[in-house]
Amino acid sequence: MKISHTWLQEYFKDTLPSADKLAELFTFHSFEVEGIEEKNGDTVIDAKILPDRAHFCLSYRGIADEVQALTGLSRVEHTIDEHAPEADVSVSVVDARIENADFCRRYVSRRVNNVSITESPEKVKAMLEAVDGRSINTIVDATNLAMFDYNQPLHTFDADKVKGTIVVRAAQEGEVITLLDGREVTLTSDDSVIADDEGPLAIAGVKGGKRAEVTMETKNLIIESANFHPSAVRRTATKYNLRNESSKRFENEITPEFAMDGMVHVSALIKKLSPDATFGPVSDFYPHPAVKTVITTNAEFINKKLGSTISQGKIKVLLEKQSIEVAEKGNDLELTIPFHRLDLMLPEDVVEEVGRLYGYEKIAGTPQKSTASDVPSHPAFYATEYIKNILLTQNFSEAYLYAFTHKGDIEVAYPLASDKKALRTNLSDGMLKTLDMNARNADLLFLDSVKMFEIGKVFTEKGEHNSLCVGIRRVKKVKGQTSNEDIRQLRETLFEKLGVNIVTLCTVDDTGGLIRFKGQQIGTINNIDGIMEINLDAIIPHIEIPAYDTLGFVPAPKVEYKPFSPFPFMVRDIALFVPDEVEAGEIEEIIVENGTDLLIKHRLFDTFKKDGKTSYAFRMIFQSNERTLTDEEINKVMTNISEKMKGKGWEVR
Repeated sequence: MKISHTWLQEYFKDTLPSADKLAELFTFHSFEVEGIEEKNGDTVIDAKILPDRAHFCLSYRGIADEVQALTGLSRVEHTIDEHAPEADVSVSVVDARIENADFCRRYVSRRVNNVSITESPEKVKAMLEAVDGRSINTIVDATNLAMFDYNQPLHTFDADKVKGTIVVRAAQEGEVITLLDGREVTLTSDDSVIADDEGPLAIAGVKGGKRAEVTMETKNLIIESANFHPSAVRRTATKYNLRNESSKRFENEITPEFAMDGMVHVSALIKKLSPDATFGPVSDFYPHPAVKTVITTNAEFINKKLGSTISQGKIKVLLEKQSIEVAEKGNDLELTIPFHRLDLMLPEDVVEEVGRLYGYEKIAGTPQKSTASDVPSHPAFYATEYIKNILLTQNFSEAYLYAFTHKGDIEVAYPLASDKKALRTNLSDGMLKTLDMNARNADLLFLDSVKMFEIGKVFTEKGEHNSLCVGIRRVKKVKGQTSNEDIRQLRETLFEKLGVNIVTLCTVDDTGGLIRFKGQQIGTINNIDGIMEINLDAIIPHIEIPAYDTLGFVPAPKVEYKPFSPFPFMVRDIALFVPDEVEAGEIEEIIVENGTDLLIKHRLFDTFKKDGKTSYAFRMIFQSNERTLTDEEINKVMTNISEKMKGKGWEVR
């Protein structure tokens, strides 16, 4: 929420602290501040209001409550109906009907005749611009000002365009509405609308429709101040990508008690901006009035949770600063929570409220008396870490892959991407892609084989469980050695160390098959070449884990990370015969001296002796951080290296 320092000052008799000072108070006691900016002679604080504070802090009244509690400054005593226009009985009452009181918990409406709609005064425009709003006209601007003041969204209809009774109802399947921005939306029965006898006028709590839009020619209004079910509004707003200031407040939930306050406030604003307007009686549908929450707690409970020694009297003062009624009953405190503090439901919520108002920086830290040996181990976590340690000692790298994929037994309603619409049913498919991608860079890393593993959740029709997937991809081919054989050997080593009696039903060549444990299939081996996957949850209770102090964990090495080039690399090999007395280091010097700055790695990968000569074979990796290399420029480098070697009398093959 954008907080205008000038606007906020209207709530106080005393001069407010600077924006920097307010931001500091908010950061340490209320919510995160993301920035401060100067705008049109005003200072605007950009506050990140999370859902726990959104019930009241998405409004200037809520922010003013916070500032008063934190600073003790004197407030301007606003009486909400101080400038409210009186009802004129000659103006008709709005005929409204609510079909679902669970969705629409309160519906306050009022007709206004003889309005004069113009551009708003410069002050109103500046107030809206400060909070990234846009001035439309006096009526729309009045509803927005009232919303920012009281956290109560409001909407106005052109009364002469409304046909018959206003009804809050479920949308009909396939019903179409044209929104204020001209967008056409086809609704479903899961959505709710404000409608008249001819069809939808607005998507309830989300967006107004074009048909009853208020324009400069509008003479008569219907004002709506309602309270809608938060999750229903969020579902509809998300479905149609219609998130806005109104839906944001409804979906975070606001008290229905403020619906009448919003109506009175916007009526006063409209009367001020359109003095000749006449206001009809207020219609109020409120079948189940909100009840204030009552919480019983005590200073001992609060101090024990906080690790503090705050007196009961001090606690009482802190809570009363937030308009909480506090009754002392012996050692207990009976707290009557104001309607708008929907975040205070439990004694633990009160603990947090006391802590933040008192100041966490004033609470001294207390060292924990327990030691690691006092904390019981989590068997599944311990076993998982033990398995990871075994695999790491076998030169495997751990992968963390997406739990969402393109196809699975369980799909999400609103996927983030078309290829991530379902929960994965196995780890093997992701491991196969990971091996493919890493194998492409094996030469760059001088790897003869890529060895990866992942431990993670999989989700099937039968439920979810933890799986272990191990993958090996041989990049350098060696006669008699395959990825499948490597996996078979790892299987034997791993299960022996875990102390579990695993049975593998393999193919004739003992490379692939099913893995069984206690008569049940728990995984597969090499059904996809070089990949083994098992149900980890099935064997964890049976793993024989050594004592922690015998596992041999060592501190992680210090690793320096550097940016890598986004451009492709090139691989070149060179082999040569040299006299036996010539060492590999002498050849490397020539490679490094003549490889230019494009040579990023090199290594000796083959050596053999024949007829008094030694054969050395080197692999070189070339890459640029600025561009894609061409064969022509690398061929020139290789030619230069070859010529230097031939100049030594060596035979380049």
